[in-house]
Amino acid sequence: MKRLLVLALIAAAVTAPAARADGDPASDYLLTYEVFYPYYTNTPKATLDQLKETVAEANKRGYTIRVAVITSPYDLGSVSALWQKPRSYAGFLAEELAFVYRGPLLIVSPNGYGFNESTKRVGTTYVVHPSPKTLALLRTVPIGKGTDGLLRTADTAVRRLAASHGVTLPAATTSTGSGSGSGSNMDTIVIAIAAVAGALLIAGLEVVRRKRRRRPSTDPEGVNTS
Repeated sequence: MKRLLVLALIAAAVTAPAARADGDPASDYLLTYEVFYPYYTNTPKATLDQLKETVAEANKRGYTIRVAVITSPYDLGSVSALWQKPRSYAGFLAEELAFVYRGPLLIVSPNGYGFNESTKRVGTTYVVHPSPKTLALLRTVPIGKGTDGLLRTADTAVRRLAASHGVTLPAATTSTGSGSGSGSNMDTIVIAIAAVAGALLIAGLEVVRRKRRRRPSTDPEGVNTS
């Protein structure tokens, strides 16, 4: 029964009306979760769990951040043209998430970092705000090799960023071995479910936005200051 449910959810993710033309997995997953990672490989579970714990603790202690670990063009879906362009991808992803999340966004990839400090809504568009100063700080953290190395790098980078904002995080509590476990399979299922939920959420938001465009604006400046 559980297998049938999972298959149904995955099928829904594939056959549901496309709410986004870009097909970028992280833009759906990060609507709900704080860390996006390569879900199609045997991701090292212990290292992934440690990164999730670190990011969750940073958010809990006052440093809001979401993280995308990109290991190959496949992680970018149909926007693979942004492969090896982490700074450009950070801006793109920040705009995609702006319906729900507009805070700091970190991209960790084999050839470097991408970072967006915040996203502001101006009229009907979103303006991203990268941070050269923060990127300079991130470059002091060496990029690790392989999926395990990138997850470890992301963990260190989040700690460095949190510290720069006066937020001290507890020492790592999870053994960061290179093995993987059954939790990776469950995470893959969660991502499939999140993709469906994200697509439905964006579809709903798009319908509301289109209806609002048909009505006379009550904001003479056309600016949302929320």
